[in-house]
Amino acid sequence: LSTDKTVKVLNILEKNIQDGSKLSTLLNHNNDTEDEERLWRDLIMERVTKSADACLTAINIMTSPNMPKAVYIEDVIERVIQYTKFHLQNTLYPQYDPVYRVDPHGG
Repeated sequence: LSTDKTVKVLNILEKNIQDGSKLSTLLNHNNDTEDEERLWRDLIMERVTKSADACLTAINIMTSPNMPKAVYIEDVIERVIQYTKFHLQNTLYPQYDPVYRVDPHGG
């Protein structure tokens, strides 16, 4: 691929990363039925997974051998870091350590 096409691909990947970088997978809708909550969880997980795939693809592209400097886009790197930080703090850590669990109602 040419450098221009690679940069365009990375910009598209950045938009996909941004889509799932602030979505919490920990749902607790007390008013939702079980089916509604399952549908919401499936939708959110699909978007988060798509964003994770975009992160991996962008990092693989940028770390490939002999890439031109134009491929190292600061915004894409920043989005990958934001995605990783958010999901470590709000998805992964709360699953294993109750200290990280936040009560959405301010408790």
